[in-house]
Amino acid sequence: MDNCDLEKLSVSGGTLHPAFTPQVIDYKVTVESNINKVTLDLNASDCGASYRILFGDGSSTIILNVGINRVEVEVVAEDGTIKKYCVEITKLSAKIAELSNLALEGDIPLQPAFCTKIYEYNSIVPFHCNAVTLLPKVPDKNIKVTVNREDSSQPVPLNFGDTVVEISVCSADGSNSQVYTVLVTRELIPMAVTFTDEKQQLDYECPVSLTALYRPISINHSDPKHIFSRPYIEMLARRSKVDPLSDCPLGDSWKVVELDLDRKMSAARVKCFFTYRGCDSVMELSELGSHSLDCPHKPTGDLDAKDVTETDWYKQHFASSSCLEIETKHSLEVRNWEKRLQLTVGEDNVDKLCALAQDNTKLYRQRLPKPGDVLQYEDGQSPLHSLEQAAVHYASAIRLSSREARLHFLLGLVLEEQHYATEMYGLQRKVDRDRDELSDAKATARQDDILAVCKLHGFLGTPTVENQLQALDKEYQQLKEQGQSSRGDYVQTLYIWLSKKSGKDSSAAVRDEESCVHRALMKYLDAWSLSPDNWEYSLHIGRLLLLQGRSREALQHLQSGLALRPLHPALRFFTGLALLQQEQKASEDTEKEAALFLQQGLEHFVSQRCSKSWMEQDPSAPLSSISTQFLRGLLTLGQLQQRNTLSRKALSAEQVYHIVAVLTAQSVSQCVCRGEIMEQLEWVLLDAQFALLQRLIQQGEHQAKAGIETQSLVAKRCQALTALIRLTSIAPCQELLDMQERACQLAVVTTPRDSHALCLLGLAQLAQYDNNPNSDRSKEAITDACLSFQASIELEHKTQSGEPLKQLSKQKWWQDRQEAENKKAAGVKGPSDTGVAKRGAMRGRGGPGQGRVAAAVTKAPAPTPPAPIRGGKAAQPPAKIPAARGRAGAAAKPNRSAKPSNNGTQGQLPANKSKQDCCPNTAETAEEPAVADKVSVSGLVNRRSHNSRLGLARALSRSADTQDQAKQLYQEVISMAPGVHDAYIELVQLLEPSDPQAAVEVYCRFPLKPVAQQSFDDAFITGEIVRMLMTLELYDHPQLGPSLVAYGKVMGLSCIDKYIDILDGKFMTKLLKSVYARIHDRQEDDQELQDFFKFKCWT
Repeated sequence: MDNCDLEKLSVSGGTLHPAFTPQVIDYKVTVESNINKVTLDLNASDCGASYRILFGDGSSTIILNVGINRVEVEVVAEDGTIKKYCVEITKLSAKIAELSNLALEGDIPLQPAFCTKIYEYNSIVPFHCNAVTLLPKVPDKNIKVTVNREDSSQPVPLNFGDTVVEISVCSADGSNSQVYTVLVTRELIPMAVTFTDEKQQLDYECPVSLTALYRPISINHSDPKHIFSRPYIEMLARRSKVDPLSDCPLGDSWKVVELDLDRKMSAARVKCFFTYRGCDSVMELSELGSHSLDCPHKPTGDLDAKDVTETDWYKQHFASSSCLEIETKHSLEVRNWEKRLQLTVGEDNVDKLCALAQDNTKLYRQRLPKPGDVLQYEDGQSPLHSLEQAAVHYASAIRLSSREARLHFLLGLVLEEQHYATEMYGLQRKVDRDRDELSDAKATARQDDILAVCKLHGFLGTPTVENQLQALDKEYQQLKEQGQSSRGDYVQTLYIWLSKKSGKDSSAAVRDEESCVHRALMKYLDAWSLSPDNWEYSLHIGRLLLLQGRSREALQHLQSGLALRPLHPALRFFTGLALLQQEQKASEDTEKEAALFLQQGLEHFVSQRCSKSWMEQDPSAPLSSISTQFLRGLLTLGQLQQRNTLSRKALSAEQVYHIVAVLTAQSVSQCVCRGEIMEQLEWVLLDAQFALLQRLIQQGEHQAKAGIETQSLVAKRCQALTALIRLTSIAPCQELLDMQERACQLAVVTTPRDSHALCLLGLAQLAQYDNNPNSDRSKEAITDACLSFQASIELEHKTQSGEPLKQLSKQKWWQDRQEAENKKAAGVKGPSDTGVAKRGAMRGRGGPGQGRVAAAVTKAPAPTPPAPIRGGKAAQPPAKIPAARGRAGAAAKPNRSAKPSNNGTQGQLPANKSKQDCCPNTAETAEEPAVADKVSVSGLVNRRSHNSRLGLARALSRSADTQDQAKQLYQEVISMAPGVHDAYIELVQLLEPSDPQAAVEVYCRFPLKPVAQQSFDDAFITGEIVRMLMTLELYDHPQLGPSLVAYGKVMGLSCIDKYIDILDGKFMTKLLKSVYARIHDRQEDDQELQDFFKFKCWT
């Protein structure tokens, strides 16, 4: 009686959404543009019910209009009950040009998710993916779709890096069109690329990773083009808004995406990475990724147990019933920090606690930030919070089951990961941030005390960390001899604090009982004490003991683990490292064994990376590309291979160094913040680049006549290495200064008439002088710097072919090189490379001894210097040559107590860094090209540049006798490059003491942009104009008002408060009203401003 449902409802030419059910009354259906009418097919459920169609003439045939046609069906039950069904029929317009969906075959995700009105998308595919097939869907089958002007069903071949795919959509009537764009990016191939053509190897090499350009970007207006791989130039640009190769400021639109170059490079022919294993395949670069998956010569990962069981140490300690005695003495205990973790959870089920810990670890991975992300999280949402909760749950599980070794081990893994969370991703707990802020005053007081000690020992100004440590060590030794123990203890405290603060003490993080890494080691040892026969515990204990410098104990643990698991590649790798770090020099057989184990670890890593099943590893994984301990081990392998320690199916030294450069560059670009790990990685990258440069030069010497491409490659790599050193985040130290100067010397030897190379050499020599103006070599350094700059200027507009200038022959390093070449030509043997151990012995330790201040800077290091956390060198920051003031991005006031020149070298080079003994001694051993093997560059002409004049002005400003010449050069720089801030600032520092008004006029010549476009560097200059005019009491100067406005707008009103008060006291009310009005972008007669002026009594 009351049944008013429909039993059936459908529309011809379309499908109802949702599918029909009697209880649902609202439906939608879309039909194509060529359908002019549809028919409703419907029946009532009750034969006694009736229905009528409320549309048009009421018939079941619906004549459609373009757009939405709302059709209602009224059903009346036998008792009069009424129900209305509504169907919205949308007839598509023939003018519509859009997609209804877009996907990539294989469920490859799009970013953002598809929406009809969003036209640009990105997608990332694996490096081995050669082509993608797009699956566009249209709402109207009459709409025409093409993909890159081809049939939409055809696969799209992919470039090596980026491929732009255009989906063109044309409306049914042909009147409208729309283009959807998908940028498909292939992941970076985890290996170095070798082109078959030498010129292509030169043209397509990235200056940072020294392999094929990945997603190439050129810098706008650079000539010749400066091209970089996209991830690396973006990383460098975040640090400093300058072109790394020319030091010119980057404009707003500095990025030029080189898609054509990517396409051209992808078609170039390359060799298989596994050539060393017998593969002679040659393919296009775009096919290299897929080939690496299926190459029959790819390492399988199958290892031979005999490599371990046939060693002398295995036969002696493990072949019989006897076992290797381990020196480590450790007892299981619950430490205070662990008790604090255990008190915070009420759960009493071990399995549930472990499951919660695993969930929090997974959540931590999901929340990790990416480069460029803002590190701001709501309470409880930080990735570090999730990791801390995992530690709490494991610690609570240990409280319930303290004899279960696996729980101790898992807690150790989480604690070690906390170290990387803070150092690599910049994550900090709020309590730690607050503690750091509270300790700022204490740190400042300690730094002042350190500078006072430095002054006592002849280190004036702001010495490098290396010199500060040296001064503290001298002071400590003197106080100890004088019996002043209390004062000596304080100096020792300063030494340890400075070492840890600067990363100079490589084992500080492992030894520091409050550090996460030390706590992790304790938990690994707890697990081992409960289960000494577990290979995994032995592996993690061994690698952390290596970091701590306890190489003998580390080797015992690693050999015990390897005896239990002889086929494990990570155990082999770290055993190889430990064998080379023992106190006694490694024998030839030991070196071969170590090299074999290191290569097997590397090949396992490569085979894992070159597989479809590879997943991004944890930073704390033993064989991870973010582990500097692993990467430094690879550098050690490269050093061994320079002497062909392994010959059969072995990677060459160049291949190993190239792998290190590729992996490290990728890892550095993934670091979210500057910290210990980034600095260690940068050291690895610099060492790998220098080692490759050295090998390239050595190979050129062994050839009868080095090719033009080889020589050009040497010059290009010298320039790239110098640029990286300038922009590195490593702290100033002598070793980096030496590396910078050595690289510049090699560039000049390769092309002695290259004006730019000579300029870079002058900057490096000037940095050497500024690092220690009172050293024995300082006079030579500043003289050489002037000569290099003068030569650079003299060669402008001249060809790069011909004889070196006389300014070079006057420099001692050049004379020494010529003498060595003459001896070599006469058959006199020069100093030779004595191998891995000698290279390591040349490195400085930098860290204090246990319980005393060690003379680490001045004394020879112990044979096995501990490697820093993650196995790299102590996190050290790089040297920077005199650079543009804009690098730091802040309008800081120069140090007026120093010489005028000190402002020129804004980041002096880093102090001595720690390394493992077996690391390549790059800065000490690079050889130079023979005199005759110069690049044939007859067609190249040097350009005129202000950089050489700016460098020469800085060098001349170091001496009072030549400051007048420096002033003239600064004026010349200003006329050549009016926008270079440093030239004005440094000239003013020379002029202000004797002629402050002339100094003001120099600043007033600076071409300021409109206030809205001014940077912090511009604000520095306007702030200086204000300061100097106020000091001179030139209140009516025409530049005072505009400068106050500009400075106040950029830096904030608080920065000019003191000047406002002075002007108020001088009754300069007209000027004040004008300044306030312009800062607030208002007219002086604005009512609110008038009220304010009355309040201030300015009216």
